[in-house]
Order: sequence, then structure tokens, then C-alpha cells
Amino acid sequence: MVEQIDSKILRFANEAINLTNIENENANMPEGVFTAKLTRMSSEVAKEYAKQYLLPEKHLKMHEEGWIYIHDFSSYAVGMQNCMFIDIGEILSKAIHTTNGTMRSPKSIRAALQVTAVVLQCQSNAQFGGIAINAFDFHMGKFIKMSFEKHQKTALNYSISNPDNYAWEQTEEETYQACEAFLHNLNHLESRAGNQLPFVSINYGCDTSKEGQLFIKCLLKATLEGIGEKKTTPIFPIQIWQYREENGGIVNEELFALANECSIKRVYPNYVNTHKEIYDVVDKNGKIDPDLIPATMGCRTRLGKNQHGSNGKSGRGNLSPVTMNLPKYAIETGNWEDFRALVKEMAYTGIDMMEVRLRWQRKQLMGAAPFMYKNGIWKHNKPYDEMTKIGDILYSGTLALGFIGVAEAALLLFGKHHGESKQVQDNMLGLIKELSELCEVESERRRLNISLYATPAESLCHRFAKQLQEQYGRVKGIFDKEFITNSFHIPVWHNISYVDKIALEAPYHNYCTGGSITYVELRSEIIKTPHLYKDLIRGAMNEGVYYFATNIQKDRCLACDHEGVFADLKCDNCASQDIITLRRVTGYITGAYHKVFNNGKKDEVRSRVKHY
Repeated sequence: MVEQIDSKILRFANEAINLTNIENENANMPEGVFTAKLTRMSSEVAKEYAKQYLLPEKHLKMHEEGWIYIHDFSSYAVGMQNCMFIDIGEILSKAIHTTNGTMRSPKSIRAALQVTAVVLQCQSNAQFGGIAINAFDFHMGKFIKMSFEKHQKTALNYSISNPDNYAWEQTEEETYQACEAFLHNLNHLESRAGNQLPFVSINYGCDTSKEGQLFIKCLLKATLEGIGEKKTTPIFPIQIWQYREENGGIVNEELFALANECSIKRVYPNYVNTHKEIYDVVDKNGKIDPDLIPATMGCRTRLGKNQHGSNGKSGRGNLSPVTMNLPKYAIETGNWEDFRALVKEMAYTGIDMMEVRLRWQRKQLMGAAPFMYKNGIWKHNKPYDEMTKIGDILYSGTLALGFIGVAEAALLLFGKHHGESKQVQDNMLGLIKELSELCEVESERRRLNISLYATPAESLCHRFAKQLQEQYGRVKGIFDKEFITNSFHIPVWHNISYVDKIALEAPYHNYCTGGSITYVELRSEIIKTPHLYKDLIRGAMNEGVYYFATNIQKDRCLACDHEGVFADLKCDNCASQDIITLRRVTGYITGAYHKVFNNGKKDEVRSRVKHY
């Protein structure tokens, strides 16, 4: 057995070193660089350790045969957790402990955003998923106020006329420059192995204070301006507008219009629906609690109810997800009732798999993630001790039971997918509702926060497609592509209007408490009719979509600055191949999809039809 394992690892190492089997599992990590090669080789050792010593035989069989996928399997052995929200306001209010000492609490917006970038980069090494900040505008408001007071003091010391006007003008300039630097930091400081940028999401849009509005405005304007010499679109952070209506109008409506302009030009922000939370976000006086406002992290992960404390977002996150392969269950059973029964059986197994992994995660020591536990980034009440087990600290996190391929499963069972038949839609939506209810029951029974997750399948869409083709052949119209349809989405190749797509997908969001997204493909002509874009966002929110995004394919030549959609992956003006190809992956974007997408995602991009 040892010889077999050694041989397998060496074979994989040879593939990684010589680039003979590039998978591009993550569009944020180029696999040809030294550190990526090293990461791939070490991850194979970690996987084999988990297989031999940590996974029950049944769970390993589920994973390897493609029944249920264990995400980020290479991180299993070391006990890392997935995504999380950072209470950045709390973290910045005190000294921050790092390996080489401490950082002082910032006293200005410029310093606050600089230190925030450092915090995000340090924390990125303590987890395998995305890092997010919820209610970022509320957090940054107090530091803008500090900057204003500093500039006001200067004005008074030098007897400047209209000191408040002067102070505010200086604060505006400082805030814009700070936002500009923040974007540059997050797009250029590669702090993860494999030359990866930290996978950061920020949520904002509901702070109506003068300071909060200034932060939102400056962040959007800096994003619109672009980064670097060529003023390119910032890939990170994923920006998410927290959409809210009050008294018949949109909160921060003028800034919302600026956000729309930014989305059209720079793809971000995406939009999260603050009216679609499973608990109340306002107190008895009708005042919003910023920490309860709906927000997302990573590609679409959200946090639901917490059975072990506050429902607040910050200071907790997702522990680990698994994903059920619905098309496999459909082809194995061949009829609706047996399919439903198998889905339910697999759901219980998937939850068991996450619970086993959680027990291993809880056994890890605080010293394995000193930055996180010294600074209370994952909130806890234990004194820091590097030899103390993490233990019940993690109970505030969530376990996400994911699914993929609603469309393919429907095609196998009914001959039509849910975008083609109301009956099929009713059946598949009913199934997702049953899964959501199962998660709620199991949450109570096991005293764990279990949620249903509309999986953002990046590498998995290709992995499952390959496995299904190997196991069942290239079934025409179903398994004859290089990808499986993402979660509950209407297939990307199906001709449908954005109105109908939103209406069909919106009901699924009610049940996917672990995260979900709907997005539509738009033609670049939308830039000529921004009022339609506003109506589109508002319509999606009112329809009940929890998290919404748009994709406007946009290529740009860095040689001649020409923009368009380049069919042959070269500029159609000067023929240069020095181009940026902006495409949405799942919840995030990349500027070189033709280089970093895996074959499944490339095939998906080729298959996408426009919805407007």
C-alpha cells in the first residue's frame, strides 16, 4: 500500500512539475508558477493522509466515485476552515498581534484601509476559503470622522477660513486616495501560495451617515477609475451592494445609481437583498443592526441562524461544504420517486461527512492559526494559548450541504429542464425545499448550523462532467459538454429573457440559506440605457433573489486600448494578443479567462447566451 501511495504521489508530482495535466482548479491561481507547483505536490500528500487516516471508508467512497464532493480536500488533513466574516471595526479598534509584534489601532481612514489590507492578507493564510467584511461602510465611517477631526484641528491651528469646509475637502481627498490604495493592495499583494491574491469580498450600501456615504462614493469612484497604468478593472475585492428599500425608495439612491454605473463598466458591485434574511435585521425601534444585514462571502456563501450565539455575521463563517451530484443520482435511479429517496439519503450522508470533518477541525490547536485566534478574528471567549484546542469555538460556524446540476437531473428524469416546463420547475423546486427543511431539522437534532448551499461550481463543474462521462458515456444533450450546470441555474445555453430567468430562479433563493446567486448575461449596449440596469436590479430584488449579479463580456486590448468582444482572443483592431478578457467565473471575475479557466468553464463561456 505504501509503495502504491508513493508511486501515485510521484506520478502526480511529475504532472505538476512538467505541466502535463493542468486543471486550473482555481482561476485565481496560475498553475505554472513555482509556488503553485509546490502547493499541488504538497496537497497530494495531504489528500493521501486524509484518505488513509481521517475519512471513514464510506465517505471516501462517496468522494472518489463522485457521489458527494468534499471541497478543498487538500486542506482537510490540517483542519482548516472555509470562509469567514471579519469584524474589521472591532479588530481595528485595538492593537493587532502579528508574528513580529503588534500594529497600533489606526487613527485615520488612510491608515485604517492600509491596516485592513494587511489584516485580510494575514488572515488569508489561516483558512482555505474567502474572507469577507460585512457592513464595510459602517466600519469605516468612524475612521473618516477621525480624519475629519484631524484636518479640522489643522485648519484651526492655521486660522484657515471655513475650517469645516476645508476639513471636509481634505477628508474627501484622503478617503479617495485611501480607497485607491486599498484596491491596489488587494490586487497586487499575492500573499497566498501559488501567487494567489487573497479572495476578499466587501459588503456596503446601507450606511446613510455623511461619513458612510463618503466612503461608498470614494470606493465606487476609485473602482470606476481602475487600477494601474492601464486603469484595468480590479478583480478583488468582490464588491457587494447591500440593497435596501425604505419608505418607497432605495436607501442611498444616488449612490445606488453610481453603483449601477460601476457594475456596467467594472462588473462589480454585485447586489445582495437585505429584505431576504431568515431573521429580522432591525431592532424594536426599527433601527438596522449593521452586523445582521445580509451579506455574502466568497462566491456566494452566506450565514444563517446561529444556534450557539448571535446571528450576527462578523467573527464567524463557513466551516466546510460538500456537494451532492444530482445528475448522478438521476441516472442511477431513472425515476422521480427513487431519485428523491436517493437525494435524501445522500443529504444525510453529506451532513455526516461534514460533522466528521468538524470533529477533526475542533481538535486543532489555536497555535495553528495564531493571527486568527490571538486577534479574535474568529470570535471567542477563550484566552489565547497556542496549545489549547480550538474546540467549541467553531460551533458558531456553519456546515454547507451543496448541490449541483438541477438542470441535468431534470433532463434525465423528465426530458426537459426546469426552464422548459412548469411541471419540472415545480418538482425540482419542491425537492430543494425538502432539502432545506431537512437541513433545518438536522440543525436542531445535531445542534449544528447546517445550511443548504447552491454550490458555486468552478472546478467541480468540470470534474463531475468528466466523471459522469467516464461512468455513463457522453449522453447526448446532457453529458456531452465539459461542464455540469451550476446549482439550480437555468442552463447557460438555454435561450431565455432575463425577466424569465430571474422569475424561475428567484424561488430557489428562499431555500438556499447557505448561499446562492442568480446572474444574467447582458450585451454591452446596456451602457447606453443605465435606467434599464436600475430597473433590472430592482426587479431582481423585488422578485426575491437573494444575491444577484450581471455579466457583460468585455475585452480590452492593452496595446491600442480598443474595447469589444474579441472572438479569436486577439484584438480585432490591431491583432495584438496582449488583451484582458473579463468574464465572470461564479461570484467573482477574472481578467484572463482564456488562460486561467479550466476546460469546463471555458466550454461554459462558449455556451453562454445573452439574456438581454
